[in-house]
Amino acid sequence: MKKLIPYLFVFFIVGIFTQSCRKNDLFTKDAVSLQFSTDTVFFDTIFSKLGNNPNSPRSITLQVRVTNPASNAVKTNISLLGNFYGIFKLNVDGRAGNVFQDIEIRGNDSIYIFVQAYIDPVGSNTPFIITDQILFETNGNKQDVDLVAWTQDADYYQNEVLDCNTGNLLWTNNRPIVIYDSILIPKGCTLTVEAGTQIHNYNLSCILVQGTLIVNGTTDKPVVFQGSRLDDEYKEFPGQWIGLRFLPGSSGNVIEGAIIKNAYIGIEVDSMPQTGTYGLVLKSSIIRNMSACGLLNYSSKVYAENNLVANTGLYTFIGELGGTYNLVHNTFTSQSQISGRKDPGFYLSNAPGRAANGSILYSFPLVINLQNNIIHGSLDDEFYINDDPGGIPISNPVIENCLLKTKNNSFNTNGNILNRDPRFLNVSKQDYDLDASSPCRNAGKNIGILFDLKNRNRNVSAPSIGAYEAQ
Repeated sequence: MKKLIPYLFVFFIVGIFTQSCRKNDLFTKDAVSLQFSTDTVFFDTIFSKLGNNPNSPRSITLQVRVTNPASNAVKTNISLLGNFYGIFKLNVDGRAGNVFQDIEIRGNDSIYIFVQAYIDPVGSNTPFIITDQILFETNGNKQDVDLVAWTQDADYYQNEVLDCNTGNLLWTNNRPIVIYDSILIPKGCTLTVEAGTQIHNYNLSCILVQGTLIVNGTTDKPVVFQGSRLDDEYKEFPGQWIGLRFLPGSSGNVIEGAIIKNAYIGIEVDSMPQTGTYGLVLKSSIIRNMSACGLLNYSSKVYAENNLVANTGLYTFIGELGGTYNLVHNTFTSQSQISGRKDPGFYLSNAPGRAANGSILYSFPLVINLQNNIIHGSLDDEFYINDDPGGIPISNPVIENCLLKTKNNSFNTNGNILNRDPRFLNVSKQDYDLDASSPCRNAGKNIGILFDLKNRNRNVSAPSIGAYEAQ
């Protein structure tokens, strides 16, 4: 029996050693992809009435579970990117801070990260949406989890289809509307937007319309579509969101008294309406500061009256694949240009849709009625109509009493004015009202439009060309 004791002791020691060196306790140097319980942590509730203590969290506490799927243990470095210093605070496995080195996660095990937001939502300069990231580096593999906080008192929409099951929807001007990701107005649903409503769109968000959008803005209380940043440097900064897009089948859309700014494409209208004369009626609105295009149309039917489309990176207006465009008393001007821009800012085409082999798939007529419009810009040629021989021939286009920047002298008829300076009041301040000496003054045709974009009386018998009546 005494001879067995040494052997039992050896087995005991070996057992302890083996137990302490299980596979999930051995650290791997391989690149490991951690798994997260969520890819984005949303703080959609911020407490605004907690006194003046800056050390009090303004949010609930949320958590992220971080799992190591590997059989071996890993060491990971965790840090806060710090887009907004002091806004988000972390607690990793019981330790508070913003930077954590060599956090150990056993094989097939997890740790928890707790996150709080410290935001003062009362401040007028606080953005509507604040974002940051938790960064992970595990044996050279870099990953992240997004942090997103709703801040001010507003109605927030996050990547959703609007619910019209209980009837059509109304957005009022009581609180700002903030859109994160995108929204869809579904088929059969009508969204009406009240005068004075402020709609803020986060980075890369888009308003998609499959049903109907009615915007009831006024000169004094416009409906404003813009980005979500409120700081001064972003107030007129293009490319902050995608824009408004009317999908195939959408019809009956009316936008009046709107300001649409700082997007990639202000309005995109796709395909003919299934019902009604026009897919979009656009009146007394301003589209400005677009990275790419103000109004983009594919085989669509659009009526536009008393609108300003200005300061667009590439195009003010595109009408592709045919369509019907009835445009009266509008100002289209591309004064600023992207380096290397060569194409005219205003472009219409009857070209058909073709397959990859060049065969024609579909073709629509191009119906043009342009009266009393300014089409101008920084290039020598800002107006072009493509009469593609493969498309349906353009029949009897109406282009009357327009000021056009063009090399095509065939348009020098029907009261049109070619290649004259419209004499805007102050382009640098985006004031496209007309100087009293403008050649557009009293050069328009009487088509029964009684007021201009600023709701001023027009000289009906001899109105000014463009969106503004020269004073």
